[in-house]
Amino acid sequence: MFRVWDISLMICFSVSLMFVGVEGISELPPPRNLTFKWETPFTLNLTWEKPKDLDPDCKVNYTVDVRHSQDCPVKAKPDMQRDKNSQIRRVQNTTCKLNISNENGLCISVTVNPENCENKDHSPSLDISIPPPTVMLVKNRSYEYSHNRLKCTWSPIDVVQDLGFYYWSPQKDTVIKCNDMKIGECVIHDTLLKDITTSMFYLFNGTYQGKPVNNTFMDERPAQYVKLNKPQLTIQRDGQNLHFQTNISDLDEFGPQCYKYNYTYSMCDKIAPGKVIEDSKYEVDYDSDCMYRARVQIIFSDKCGAGKSDLSDEVEYGENRDPNLPALLAVIIIPLIVSCCLIVSLVLLRRHKDIIFPKIPEPTLIFKDMLINNIRIPENPRVNCAANYHLLVSQSENFQIHTFPH
Repeated sequence: MFRVWDISLMICFSVSLMFVGVEGISELPPPRNLTFKWETPFTLNLTWEKPKDLDPDCKVNYTVDVRHSQDCPVKAKPDMQRDKNSQIRRVQNTTCKLNISNENGLCISVTVNPENCENKDHSPSLDISIPPPTVMLVKNRSYEYSHNRLKCTWSPIDVVQDLGFYYWSPQKDTVIKCNDMKIGECVIHDTLLKDITTSMFYLFNGTYQGKPVNNTFMDERPAQYVKLNKPQLTIQRDGQNLHFQTNISDLDEFGPQCYKYNYTYSMCDKIAPGKVIEDSKYEVDYDSDCMYRARVQIIFSDKCGAGKSDLSDEVEYGENRDPNLPALLAVIIIPLIVSCCLIVSLVLLRRHKDIIFPKIPEPTLIFKDMLINNIRIPENPRVNCAANYHLLVSQSENFQIHTFPH
């Protein structure tokens, strides 16, 4: 029982200490007089003053949170993570310079953070908002980068005769005009484009309804918009394997680690799973009974940026054949051939039966003929002699009559 009582007292004491500690923490006062100034179309300079009644022994810093939206948050959180719609800076002084665009308006919040202050929490934020431009000159922006050329395209919202297009070069720290310009398109030629590691800033300016208008935009670096040429694919057979080979003659701007190859193919009209590899050669097993259809697409690796090529033209190899076709043909064709041969033989046999099978006499007739032709009656010598004598006498008489007439 005493142990339960001791535990209860300890819990109560701990809870009381917690409440005392919380009550002892207070917020720092917010900064004062936050103002801004555009030094260039892309450079925003912010200034503010230290909080009022700040303890001289309290050392502080400031969090600057700039959001691409005109709707300011109720309270900025200095420990929040940066996202694509926000830029967060931690500074020691009461000034901050940012490279930023104003497309959708801006919300700027400055918060005081304690560095060496007892029982002090960060201050409430001091916010100001900057409205977006009243007129947007272009929309539907897109980019394609290849070999020191950045092609920028857009759709004009309205006709602006003196429309100009500029970009900010971080290496030169200056704004440069794009001179290779057409309607809805301009090509930037700059050998430093692929080395840019920060965001790109663009400026469109012109006169709309008699008033000058500036539109600034911020987009990703050129390497995020790489457009690769359409590749060519060849297929070669090596024994029981097929080799897919991609032409890489124009992939010389970036290192080989920046390119991946997406091979898609089908065999016997069945689509095989696609394969993304870092080699321009790909090998598959070969089936002589199948036709192979293959294509390849080059992908710019996320290690270096983003982008891809169009799919190559489809390449075919081999032909589809039924593996059971020889047996099927044997079952069908061989009986058909035998039947045809049998019919032809019967027709020829019927037509030439007298030659092929001559008529054989009956055996009785053969023996009868042999008896008629070969059996002779025996002659009587006496009869023959008398006949001969009479013949000779007759001939003699005729001779005498004709020779010695009376």
